[in-house]
Amino acid sequence: MTRSVGAARFARCLAAGLLLAGTPAGAIDLRLLPENPRYARNKTCADVTVMAPARRPGTHPLDDRISPNPALSPMSQGDSAICFAYATADMISQRVGVTVSALDVATRYYFADPAGLTHSRDRALRRYLSRHPDLAEEIAESRNDTEASRERNPQRKPYFDKLEDGQEAAATLLYNLGGLCTDRDLPSFDGYGQHTRTFGALRWRSRVAAPKISWRSLGGTVPRLRDPATDAFNAGWIAHVERRCRRKPLPVPLVPVSDSIADNQLDFMDKAARREPGLAAGSDRLMAMIDYALDRGRLPVIGYSWYVLEERLPKDPDIAADHSSPIIARRRAGGRCQYHLQDNTGEYCARMRPGIRERCDLGRVWLDEDELRASLYSVIYLR
Repeated sequence: MTRSVGAARFARCLAAGLLLAGTPAGAIDLRLLPENPRYARNKTCADVTVMAPARRPGTHPLDDRISPNPALSPMSQGDSAICFAYATADMISQRVGVTVSALDVATRYYFADPAGLTHSRDRALRRYLSRHPDLAEEIAESRNDTEASRERNPQRKPYFDKLEDGQEAAATLLYNLGGLCTDRDLPSFDGYGQHTRTFGALRWRSRVAAPKISWRSLGGTVPRLRDPATDAFNAGWIAHVERRCRRKPLPVPLVPVSDSIADNQLDFMDKAARREPGLAAGSDRLMAMIDYALDRGRLPVIGYSWYVLEERLPKDPDIAADHSSPIIARRRAGGRCQYHLQDNTGEYCARMRPGIRERCDLGRVWLDEDELRASLYSVIYLR
């Protein structure tokens, strides 16, 4: 595949190890952006690149032996259905200057006790909590929307590796608890692929030891994610994560800013079909948020439809294909404003739509603004 000029520039930046637009390699931007900014589009669509730190080689057992090379590709969620955790991990990694484990982000989202946030001494985070007094209830509501895969789990029990979906803002806030875990400690490339033996051992052990285990580590989650059949398994996974993770303090608080014009892709499609008043203005605001974040060295994460990138199979029951990905760059090409989307599914560029695949390289796709707007319904970035 022929590389575009933008893709080549991206590769050069990756090799140079740049972490933030306008920030020297290895530096961390300690600024907090304003709480209530005035968003505006970048009228010239000026070139900008905001990059997360590259994943360190060696965190995938087949680095340099499979294609595309995991060390050069975005973090892949493999067969998992937790794109929210991978996009959130990218956003956090860019903010803190190291690649954090997406599986740790997911574990914290599903099982961490949000009450721990009230003990934070960080002023900005405490202000956020005071403005969101119902945050614990909102996180519980988000967790209660979690589904469990039926694959090798016909009763849809809430095993950690069968859980699907999540919410980026809640995942971000909960990652303020306990310190960060690098991807080197808890590898996340290929979803659960590098942890199959651990999960197998936990399944066997949970059946044998379940009556003897104290499940206090699950006390902060919701009843929907508790079950006598899975509690010991999930408690064992949490213990495994804590053994593997050499946690480090966060250099900055993780304070999200988010907005949406629909609850999900189905809701967006319904509003678009009804030509709901205000939808166009809401889309303008989301695009202005993306520009604002990029221009200030932040990685915005968007909610959109995967079918923008790949055609829906006729027999696919998912008519919406909700997906979450970071936007890592912007450029003007051929008189059009384009945004560089970093996909985390691990899908090959060759399988994407004609016209899209030619703008794809190693899972990173340049989308025209109109293509992005076609399904864009939410944006989140970190202050």
